[in-house]
Amino acid sequence: MNSQVDWETIFQGFPDGLMVTDADFTVRFVNNAFLRVIGKKAEEVLKRKCFEIFHHHMCDTPGCPLAEARSKGQLKVIDSQKHCKTANWSSWTITATPILDAEGRFSGVVEKISDALMLQKAQEALHYSQERMRKTMGAIIQAVSMTIEKRDPYTAGHQRRVTKLCRAIATELGFSWSRIQGLRMAAAIHDLGKILVPAAILNRPGPMSEPEMAIIRMHPTTAHDILSKIAFPWPLAETVYQHHERMDGSGYPRGLKGDEILLEARILAVADVVESMAFARPYRPSVGLSAAVDEIKSQRGVRYDTQVVDACLRLLLEKGFDFETKTWLRPSPQPSS
Repeated sequence: MNSQVDWETIFQGFPDGLMVTDADFTVRFVNNAFLRVIGKKAEEVLKRKCFEIFHHHMCDTPGCPLAEARSKGQLKVIDSQKHCKTANWSSWTITATPILDAEGRFSGVVEKISDALMLQKAQEALHYSQERMRKTMGAIIQAVSMTIEKRDPYTAGHQRRVTKLCRAIATELGFSWSRIQGLRMAAAIHDLGKILVPAAILNRPGPMSEPEMAIIRMHPTTAHDILSKIAFPWPLAETVYQHHERMDGSGYPRGLKGDEILLEARILAVADVVESMAFARPYRPSVGLSAAVDEIKSQRGVRYDTQVVDACLRLLLEKGFDFETKTWLRPSPQPSS
């Protein structure tokens, strides 16, 4: 089968306009979509210089996307409104890709014209689909969280407060909106594995025995086993799996250390410890927020990530973070004159 016929047949099937020129910008091929864009027939285009077709002030100048692709040897993208107009599309995008021969010398350009309005609509449809998926994922997480709450109100309250602190720390660290959403979801169900821990152990007052603690320590693995079966767009399963790991390798269940631990899990670890110490549990009273602050200060860079601890301390000591109120930020104190 003739290779030239092959690629020409393939190019004719493209929904975008395609034009191929040689090294001096003589048009060697155009597909039907390109002809529809420029409102011309093939015989009016083939074997002519591209700048003879478009008649624009940027054509045959260094600012032309084809000329830039030739001079720089790399892909060039340009908005049509800054270049030349077409017959049928009011807004479109040019992508000019250089063709190099076997010795790496410039031998032509493939120019692709895309309908910018259609592309925008496709992007909007994709965004809408992603938003629907995110809301569905959020509803699933909320349902799981409520299931845990029905079984263990202490755990549910803990997860809500930890989620709030995680979100604040991630914001302080400059996380993107999407990444914060993933961390929030992981935090909201980070104790999911406790759903298989007998209620008699979870809710029994007083210190736990070592066998009971061994059962409790299984909850990250249990949660990972459940969550890893779901294709979340965020590393929820691994974040939950790692939230009891420590920077020095002293955590569980795998004894990970340093960069082996996801940053999301390092944030969750600090938020989990702070909330756990600041609030009472059935098996022990609260030791207080000041003790929690002392804990993360003393273990900064040892058990807990340095930048996460610093962000948490800024929130707690300077920015007025409050677990209970909806609005928790207040202006940082101004230095006295």
